Amino acid sequence: MEDLALHMWATPNSRRVSILFEELGLDFDVRPVDIRAGQQFEPAVLALNPFGKVPIAVWQDQGAQRVLPESGAILLHFAETACRFLPADGAARDETLMWLMIVLTALGPHSSQAHHWSELAPERSESALAHHRDLVKRDYRLLDDRLENQPYLAGDYSIADIAAYPWIDVSHWTTLDIKDFPNLDTWHRNVGARPAVARGMALPVGATLG
Repeated sequence: MEDLALHMWATPNSRRVSILFEELGLDFDVRPVDIRAGQQFEPAVLALNPFGKVPIAVWQDQGAQRVLPESGAILLHFAETACRFLPADGAARDETLMWLMIVLTALGPHSSQAHHWSELAPERSESALAHHRDLVKRDYRLLDDRLENQPYLAGDYSIADIAAYPWIDVSHWTTLDIKDFPNLDTWHRNVGARPAVARGMALPVGATLG
């Protein structure tokens, strides 16, 4: 793999990928895309992902350019390529994929919608916020129960944890207190203590969603 670039911003979905790349020890260039300034809709970005979203991974493979948007797809591709953070087969792989999908389809979207109604919506709706906060609370309880007797979501540290961590790290967006979910809180502190996670969460350097 050559000339690996990650088009990203300070979003939980982008930082899933930067964490994985750091965990894998990959040499990659960060290409900041300021979503608050609308840079995701510039022609150069749309040429890579017509949906106008980051993250996007771009690299050279035997002389041809490879382009892969969508954080879940990127996590799966690079974990499988490296044979790390995703079991190759069997029940352990099934379990990892199940928890990954829960994070991708529930935790991330529900947290994003709660954030919209807690901070971003031009007109506040307390009922909309309460609805999405309750969905996040259900996700948090599920994860908290799962982590009661094991350190990571799928047993061993995996892309399920990597996908979940950046969203749990911004739990304040949802108006919930992570300390009300003690097992999830412990998991968050333990995962956040990993050096690669800290490096991935710091990218792009100086970027903020504030």
